Amino acid sequence: MPLALSPDQAAFLQGTLSMNVGAVGRDGWPCVTRAQGISVARDRRSLTVLLSAARGQAVLDALAAGSGITLVASRPLTHATLQLKAARTGRVPVTAALRATSARCVAAFGAELASLGYGDAVTALAAILSTDTLAALRIVPDIVFDQTPGPQAGTVLARA
Repeated sequence: MPLALSPDQAAFLQGTLSMNVGAVGRDGWPCVTRAQGISVARDRRSLTVLLSAARGQAVLDALAAGSGITLVASRPLTHATLQLKAARTGRVPVTAALRATSARCVAAFGAELASLGYGDAVTALAAILSTDTLAALRIVPDIVFDQTPGPQAGTVLARA
């Protein structure tokens, strides 16, 4: 039975985050790309992760070849971090609501970076993390880890 994220985990994943997804290519090497939005299903058993199809082509190719996926989501202000892993994922259509989710997540990420003094980086975010070439991935997590730096890093928080 798929795991259900806790209400706190679901809230965290829909907050202000720096996000990356990774997979393993056919050559056995890891590939990583920046994610730019997450939408958690109401039942908290799946989530949809948004990324640039152009910049994330290596990850998308690895996933299409059967690689598992890892999502790392970290709050810049606190460094609180969750890592989710799933054996497989599937692409889903990009809807207007998912485009709006991506725009909201990118704006929140940019605002948080600006509050931390990264002003120049914020202006580049809109171009780098646009919603023009989004791909949407439906993930059903198999395991969730706390990866916040410190003595609890690596702790399993939930397992399917």
